[in-house]
Amino acid sequence: MQEKQRQVYDLLEITNRQFNECNALYHAAAQRCGLSDAAFWVLYALCTTHEPQTQNRMAAEWGQPKQTLNSAVAAMVKKGLVELSPGKGAHSGKIVTLTDEGRALAARTVGPVIAAEQQAMTRQGLAEVEQNCRLTQRYLECLRQEFEAISAFP
Repeated sequence: MQEKQRQVYDLLEITNRQFNECNALYHAAAQRCGLSDAAFWVLYALCTTHEPQTQNRMAAEWGQPKQTLNSAVAAMVKKGLVELSPGKGAHSGKIVTLTDEGRALAARTVGPVIAAEQQAMTRQGLAEVEQNCRLTQRYLECLRQEFEAISAFP
């Protein structure tokens, strides 16, 4: 039993180091672009989605705190990078869209990041990337269930 527990700890360490390294790569990319992490992910989400994006939807889908994302969007509105428009329905929220200036900024900043990601996936092989996505999603589902089962954190 002790050997299995050690194996679990080793895998947890590797998994969490990889997760943190990935976050650090994107944080460094955002900094090189002169963007906050939240602004980077707003631009990224708007460039990669085919669906209208509200602030609430982006916060939920991209794991950003609502206040952080809303503050980033408000700053981007002031800079003329994005516009807000009413969504369909009473509680749908405001739809965030890029302005011409925002599209130009996105092309200079997140565009090269997306191209690098695509190149990395192609180099790794799409079948492996798909398998990794499925396995990571399964792990996240299991982890979410385990965290929800914790009645209270100390």
